[in-house]
Amino acid sequence: MKRKLIKQGLGGYTIYLPKKWVDRKGLKEGQEVNVIETDSGLVIGSDAKGKKKITLSLDSEEKENIKPLLTHLYRKGFDTIVLENIDEKLLAKIKTIVKDLLLGFEIVEKTDTSVTIKNISEPEPGKYDMMLRRIFLILQENIDILIKDFEDNSFKSWKEIGELRDSLDSYVLFCRRVIIQEKFERDSLLDWELLTFLMHISHAMYYLYNYAHQNKIRKDEKLIYFVRNLKDYFGLYYDAFYKEDVKYIHKIMSQQTKFHFGELIKLLQKSEKSNTVVLSYLKEIYRLIQIGSSPILSRLVEKEIKD
Repeated sequence: MKRKLIKQGLGGYTIYLPKKWVDRKGLKEGQEVNVIETDSGLVIGSDAKGKKKITLSLDSEEKENIKPLLTHLYRKGFDTIVLENIDEKLLAKIKTIVKDLLLGFEIVEKTDTSVTIKNISEPEPGKYDMMLRRIFLILQENIDILIKDFEDNSFKSWKEIGELRDSLDSYVLFCRRVIIQEKFERDSLLDWELLTFLMHISHAMYYLYNYAHQNKIRKDEKLIYFVRNLKDYFGLYYDAFYKEDVKYIHKIMSQQTKFHFGELIKLLQKSEKSNTVVLSYLKEIYRLIQIGSSPILSRLVEKEIKD
């Protein structure tokens, strides 16, 4: 929508805010709103939360895809979700999804055919940075487990790996919920892209461990070498973001031949069948870390331009 500028005294300007937005937020005359300046414009927000509720009578396809449906409604900012036309089997799935992925949400009411899910204790949007750092730390925990279990050639941490993946997914969903609600000052597109890569890296590690857990892997020191190197390679990724230094991006890029097209490929070509699958997952993780540095690089370039 467009709004005309209205000139005020002392050279200032005002605009009319959309009445529907004001009403939805429950704002009254004299209350404050937040005005945030971004690279591309201004974001007007309010700490007052407009309560959003949705009621859905599920069809067969929605029942089949209940997980993506619920996570989508969560990140879209709904505070109350009522699902109708459910049975006990579907209710069990919904309970697991809410518990594992929807931070601060609980089932507050259920009948034989419906369930109500509500925001009870969602973290404040100001927790965004803390949640993002936790995502990075979970990935580091994943790598430590991978190194230990590949060195021992014993993959017994399956439950822990699954719990870490669910925790990371819940933090990513929360951060995306914050982005959609426009509660923070950074470039939402870059943050969304970064979160996407972090989730992909996590899932690739999960699938790697899942395969190793379910199949007999031949212990190979060269394979273990590439697992160990994930720690330093992801460490460069972490340092690039939190030390805000482009030199770490350059170090990631300088090693892409080694991990994407060089020694890892040669080992892949010579490996046995089970190890070939493991090495393919490893190659994917290295590749995701490398291309996932793009939003970090963009952020650093924008920071340098501003400075």
